[in-house]
Amino acid sequence: MNSSERSADSPGTPIEYDTSYLNSLRELKFVGAIGTLALAWTLIYGGLKGYSSDPDAMDVILGMPSWVFWGIAVPWCVTSLATLFFALFILREDDDDLLEQEAQAQAEAEAQAEAASKEDVS
Repeated sequence: MNSSERSADSPGTPIEYDTSYLNSLRELKFVGAIGTLALAWTLIYGGLKGYSSDPDAMDVILGMPSWVFWGIAVPWCVTSLATLFFALFILREDDDDLLEQEAQAQAEAEAQAEAASKEDVS
């Protein structure tokens, strides 16, 4: 039984999610977490260090003000490395052949159920 076919009569029936959906949900959580952490770090660190620093006594790292280096460049590099790690080692490719077979089996089951219901009516 597909989650979209669940009837209101069976609220206790567990929902069976498709593997493609579960993979995309896992990927969404990872990307959302990394992006949120990087954004929070950039805004908080940049807000605290960027506005409070004296322009005359500013530390410079690789030609950038230190708050730009630590608040923007470092999070950008860390998120890039995390994304690369995720793409190489965690990201999974969905088995499209398996998905097609499942869809075909479901369509055949629906056709058989429809044919059986027509036979019962006659």
